[in-house]
Amino acid sequence: MVTKPLVSVVVAVYNMQDTLDKCIQSLICQTLKQIEIILVDDGSIDSSGKICDKYASKDTRIRVIHQKNSGLPMSRLAGLNEASGEFLNYIDADDWCEPNMMELLYNAASKNNADIVFCSAYRHRNDGIARICNLPIDEGLYTKNDIHDCYILPLYGDLKTDNLITTGYVWCSFFRKSILRNIKFYKDICMHEDEIIVIQALSRAKSIYVIADPLYNYNRLAPNSLSKRTIYWENYWENIIDVYEAKREFSCNFFTDDSEYMDRLTTYLYLKLFRSIRNETHYTNPAGIWGGLKNVYKLKSKKYLFKNKKYIVKSEFSPVERSLIRLTNCRLYFLVYIYYLIKCNRMRTYVEKTKN
Repeated sequence: MVTKPLVSVVVAVYNMQDTLDKCIQSLICQTLKQIEIILVDDGSIDSSGKICDKYASKDTRIRVIHQKNSGLPMSRLAGLNEASGEFLNYIDADDWCEPNMMELLYNAASKNNADIVFCSAYRHRNDGIARICNLPIDEGLYTKNDIHDCYILPLYGDLKTDNLITTGYVWCSFFRKSILRNIKFYKDICMHEDEIIVIQALSRAKSIYVIADPLYNYNRLAPNSLSKRTIYWENYWENIIDVYEAKREFSCNFFTDDSEYMDRLTTYLYLKLFRSIRNETHYTNPAGIWGGLKNVYKLKSKKYLFKNKKYIVKSEFSPVERSLIRLTNCRLYFLVYIYYLIKCNRMRTYVEKTKN
């Protein structure tokens, strides 16, 4: 007799042969045995697909989906469409889970009738291991209104005054599968795509349970991790605009007036514009130095900056960045570009400041 799984674990896989074994092993060894593991091979060109098939041949709980390369959002959607568990968790192929992660998350969700369970995580980086993702509230059951200030607001742009280190990761979010039904997966969003999933899930959730324990291991050591990439990002600004528009679209589920969140979102957008300009100075940009400058002037939808500039939280910017804001508002992008070109030495020495 085949027992229906309690939890579906979806792992999107693309060229992760160096870390995939550890990830899958951490799922196979979970103390909660009634899980299904859905490995979505997104057209890998290394041995990742073969590794997936190897494990599937040894463990009947593992299913493999091989598909043409479609990107992370479409891989997650493919896994969701195949999932049969009552609950669902997304895991990144370069990370791994604590042995009791699924058991603790499932027990918290089922016993408390929670639609989402959040847990903490360990971040592994060259400078050591740190605990992240913990909500600045006690472990327990909450409504989305209860966590509005400490979690939902930072999803629209975190500020230095926020206590929460990181927001919006799906791998520390355990979902009742029914609240993910028919949510939007944006094919062209390859950065901050987790936040869009979490925002939509929160808009549908009636109850959220918070676990204080770190149950996930977020790997910043893997050289091919998306979070560690320092190369030139093609269409970086376009991706940011897509995220911005998606957050505006779903804002009505949490806010009654733009003024409640636009300070965060506008500040976020200006910071990302500067990141976009720095990106164009990157020495791997195929357009070169002057082509990068032309690309800055071609960036679309800068109207969002000027339309909402009154909302900027100036304390989030350094004195130099405040000057760059003034230059930006005067459309003097070439001066901002030259500043970062000199400061970052075409991005050879630049390391982006990040909270995670």
